[in-house]
Amino acid sequence: MAEGSQRDAIITDAWYPRPSDYWVPADEAEQPGAWPYRFGDLFNAPPVDEHGVPLTDKQGEPWHAVMVASPSCEMVSKARDNDSIEVVRVLRLDTQDPKAQAAIVAGWQEKGERVTVAFAHTVFLAPVPRHGTHAEPMFTHLKSTRRVPLASLREAGRVAALTHEARVCVIRRDLYYRYRWLVPMSDVAEAER
Repeated sequence: MAEGSQRDAIITDAWYPRPSDYWVPADEAEQPGAWPYRFGDLFNAPPVDEHGVPLTDKQGEPWHAVMVASPSCEMVSKARDNDSIEVVRVLRLDTQDPKAQAAIVAGWQEKGERVTVAFAHTVFLAPVPRHGTHAEPMFTHLKSTRRVPLASLREAGRVAALTHEARVCVIRRDLYYRYRWLVPMSDVAEAER
């Protein structure tokens, strides 16, 4: 495949799955041992990080939620209550203006006559079905990371477990944010099998 046509094929990959394919159904995720905590899972925000610094915005408002950014193995096989887990801030999508909201949801934007990655430091998160406080569209802010003790994350509570398909999408977006490496979705899915 020629370089230009390969890039065209990559940018036609959607960044995200359909909203209905994001989260493991709650009754399934809550079964003991069925869905251990993993990279990409959504949690209520603990009140403080591992150093006791509050997880609040500039106005002192608590973070809406957090998404786990630590590798899954750190939460499952090696996990102890005092282990430090990396999380990223999650915000409601409606905190952004309509144009930014559309770009975050699509993951792409048109600038002039070019299609570019939109807001590379964000990951769109679909609403969690039938959830009281997270039933609206959200996004992560990959520049806002903290480390929290696993025990405080468990105490805050998991809101939703990310499906495998959605986890692959989040990994792909994270690869682009950290390394500016635009990887075809099929390559990420193959690596995560």
